[in-house]
Amino acid sequence: MTNRTKLMSIQPYFVMDTDNFCQRILLQNGISHFYSFSNSSSTDVIIKLLVDGCSNIIFEYNNENHSLRSHFIGSTIEPRTFCIRKNCSYFCVRLQPAAATKFIKEIDVKDSIGKIIIIDTLPSVKDVCAAMKEEKDFDSRVQTFLDCYAMAQETGENQSKSGLFKQIADIIVNRRGMVKISELEKLSGYTSRYINNIFDKELGFSAKQLCTSVKFQFLLNDLNNSEGNSLTKLSSEYNFYDQSHFIHEFKNCTGTTPSEYADQVAGKKYSHSIQNI
Repeated sequence: MTNRTKLMSIQPYFVMDTDNFCQRILLQNGISHFYSFSNSSSTDVIIKLLVDGCSNIIFEYNNENHSLRSHFIGSTIEPRTFCIRKNCSYFCVRLQPAAATKFIKEIDVKDSIGKIIIIDTLPSVKDVCAAMKEEKDFDSRVQTFLDCYAMAQETGENQSKSGLFKQIADIIVNRRGMVKISELEKLSGYTSRYINNIFDKELGFSAKQLCTSVKFQFLLNDLNNSEGNSLTKLSSEYNFYDQSHFIHEFKNCTGTTPSEYADQVAGKKYSHSIQNI
């Protein structure tokens, strides 16, 4: 497929509720982007994680005892929270749907959904974590991770089913999540049951749930980067039946209403809080 749309997945409270947020967008080989932030306050900060078909690897550097704790956050199909520790800095990797298991071999996609897993001692990534501990700046952390990630890439096993998953996932992203399962059947030539079996294996959840997640992520991006964007216009653009449907679905994904969320974005000056490096 040419002219593919790329899914730039976001977790906005990493931007709004932390300090010194930086990112480097990649959108290649299963990596969405690298990002970093810190917590310079005197207390831990609990942030929201919103619905997201992507996953995260989070390296937590303790600035007091110079230790490293490495977390994997599985895909979130409903809101949950993550604790940002005081006096810590963070370097993170956002992975595209289904990319995590090709890197962290012990991760089971179904069991990891909505969970936070400490990965420092897992055999497939313990050397990666040890190497990341030694790196002191953003550039060196990016390069070290990329070197390790390249070595761990899949060697070709199960390519036929993985290829079909990628083809259908690309359609979902290109349509910004606004595609029905019946359309996916026609476009792919496979039944919904077969499609969902593949998604269950690759993602741990259904094609419909990925549609919901992708649609929500594109909607969030529009809300975060468009000043004064009409919620009524967004409701129509993203094919919600009416405002009540929009509010209900948005609240399921965030725990808050669209207008309350838009106020938070405006108050935090979201787009001005990101440094692209």
